[in-house]
Amino acid sequence: ETLRQHLLSASDFETLWGAWEEEVRATVRRLSEQVSEAQEEHARYQPQPIRTLFVDDCLDAGIEFNAGGARYNWSVVNVAGLANVADSLVALKELVFDGGGVSASAYWEALAANYEGHAVLRQRIARCPRYGNDDARADGMARRVAELVFSELRRYAPWRGGRFVPACLMFVTYVGAGMPVMATPDGRLAGQPIADSIGPVAGRDQGGPTALMRSVASIPQHLAPGTLVTNLRFAPAMFTRENRPRLIELIRTYFCLGGLQLQITVVDQETLERAVADPEAYGDLIVRIGGYSEYWRNLDDALRRSVLERTEHVL
Repeated sequence: ETLRQHLLSASDFETLWGAWEEEVRATVRRLSEQVSEAQEEHARYQPQPIRTLFVDDCLDAGIEFNAGGARYNWSVVNVAGLANVADSLVALKELVFDGGGVSASAYWEALAANYEGHAVLRQRIARCPRYGNDDARADGMARRVAELVFSELRRYAPWRGGRFVPACLMFVTYVGAGMPVMATPDGRLAGQPIADSIGPVAGRDQGGPTALMRSVASIPQHLAPGTLVTNLRFAPAMFTRENRPRLIELIRTYFCLGGLQLQITVVDQETLERAVADPEAYGDLIVRIGGYSEYWRNLDDALRRSVLERTEHVL
């Protein structure tokens, strides 16, 4: 909506950012009001007596769970598509506002056309800095986006008490979340999945696992204790006896840098390609999706392809 209303009129990038920031603040405010209204309705019309019995302090306080009887009443809010937003803003900054030679009107025309007939622009977008490659420009933009969104969510308290807790724990919802979204300035086509986690958009991390982890760890993860999931796909060769010490140090370093959670899938590209082509033959294959492990046979085709598109990392 910010692009629709402000891209063509923005005189510079900071003007566009300011408009988007206002939209974020208004959206978070509306979200907090809607969640609080829903919580109040649940307390009034949908009490949960069994849950109340098993949650500490509800009985001592004499307050039902939905009414706020629990000691801790955190309300987790998922932040979706952060990597898409960061990559989109970087591309707009580089190509439109920092002398890249692309007009705002041409960019909007390409978005409205779902990039049909605009292959050259989409190629230029793909060469812009991408979050997930330890690039200061892209990572700085992702950090700026995250700080705004996470901090804004933390300003509000839900009706039940406690605080809103930012997270990026998308499970399988990132495919459906992208379906109603038009083409985005990062080169993503209309209807395609959004980023599946706090990590980069699938396949855009080309600098290796260390670069990816440094990028994601640069995000202020302490502002989002609801859990920021980072999905990684490693080649089986990384798990040899010889590589084990290096792999352990790689993972430890991520957490020392401030990372909260890694979700690791260990499967090679060739196996996944065969599994996409013949899923029935790979029904016992297990992959990490975004917060849990799942059998390949239980995933729909869009989710299978999203796992295939993730970069296969090696040491």
